[in-house]
Amino acid sequence: MKRCTLVMADAGPFNSLWVAGRLDLLLALDMRVVVVDAVYDELTSDPVYLKDREVKAFIDNNRPPFLIEPTDIGQMEREKRARGGKLKRNAGELAMVDFMTSDNGLPSYTAAGDPVAILFEDAGIRVINKPPNLHLLSTIGMLYGLERVGIIPSAEDIVREMTHPTLPGRKLSDARKFTDLPEGIDDPAAIGSSWTPGS
Repeated sequence: MKRCTLVMADAGPFNSLWVAGRLDLLLALDMRVVVVDAVYDELTSDPVYLKDREVKAFIDNNRPPFLIEPTDIGQMEREKRARGGKLKRNAGELAMVDFMTSDNGLPSYTAAGDPVAILFEDAGIRVINKPPNLHLLSTIGMLYGLERVGIIPSAEDIVREMTHPTLPGRKLSDARKFTDLPEGIDDPAAIGSSWTPGS
C-alpha cells in the first residue's frame, strides 16, 4: 500500500498535542505531513510564547516529514505583516480553503489516487465532492486509532492531559475544548486508507 499524506487542516491538532506533550505522535505516523503556510505562520508567529517556540522547533527540526505548502492567502498575509498591517484572524482557515480548492493544493495530492488524510479540529471543516482516497480524521479520532494499533497505551490519558494540562509551561488557558468527544471523527476513505505501524 502507498504511504498516506497527512494534511493538517488547522492549528488545533498541533496545539492540542503540544498541550499534552505529544507532538511526537505526528512522527509516529510515519507519513509526509503537509502544513499550509498560513497555519504554520499562525502556529509559530509569537517567539515569546512557549507553545509557538516549541511547535516551530518541532516542525523545523523534522523536515521531512513536514512540508510547508504555499498558498496565495499565506503570501498576502506575510506581505501584510512585513508592512506592519493588520492580519486576518481567520487567515489559516482561508489558506486551507485556498489549498483545498486550488489545482496545486489538495487536488494535486488526491489526483494520483494516493491515500490522503486530513487531520483537523475545527468542527466546520467541509470537503465538497470528497475524493474516494480522502480520509477525514479529528485529533481525538487519531488518538483512538493509535490506541487500537498499539502506538499508545491510552488515548483517554492523552485527551485528559489536553483538556486538563499538568505539564510545565502549560496553563489552564491552554486547555483544549473538543466537540467530537468521546470517540472523535474517523471518516475513512472509500479506498486506500488502511494503516498499521510499519505499513
